[in-house]
Amino acid sequence: MNNRLMNILKVIAFIELVLGLFLLLREVDDYIRLPTTQEVDEKFGGIVDLFKYKESCYKNFFLYSLLTTAGLSFWINRKLHWGLTQMLLMTLWFVVIMELWFMRLSNWGVSSFLGILSLSIFIYLEIKIWNSSFAGIMKISKTAQWLFLVGGLISCSIWGLLYL
Repeated sequence: MNNRLMNILKVIAFIELVLGLFLLLREVDDYIRLPTTQEVDEKFGGIVDLFKYKESCYKNFFLYSLLTTAGLSFWINRKLHWGLTQMLLMTLWFVVIMELWFMRLSNWGVSSFLGILSLSIFIYLEIKIWNSSFAGIMKISKTAQWLFLVGGLISCSIWGLLYL
């Protein structure tokens, strides 16, 4: 693998790791300090809108753990890092689409534009990353590519279940 590509991958992995750890620690702090919906219900007699509850931290724990794991995996195994980054990209795309879909109720035009834009960016990135020459450089087999694709779909499903 050439030096330029290796340096880019190191920077990506480092950013994933640092950002993931920062966001994960912030979410742990929120989880410790925030009340549950039951506590708020008992205290105020009803659920308060526009308030973050302890239960809303679970989906973020999952996402930030995936981000941290993807960054850390670079120094363990390059192929694993590639696969976890693919899973992370798929999950992030799913997160953006889900958030935009729920925003659509208030402003359909903007959310549709952002959804199409995010889908276009995602498809472009996936074509670049799944390019056979890139997979050839990384020496990633087709079986491993499909396994990480299935892992990404499972990751999206887990986040979606935690979102509900």
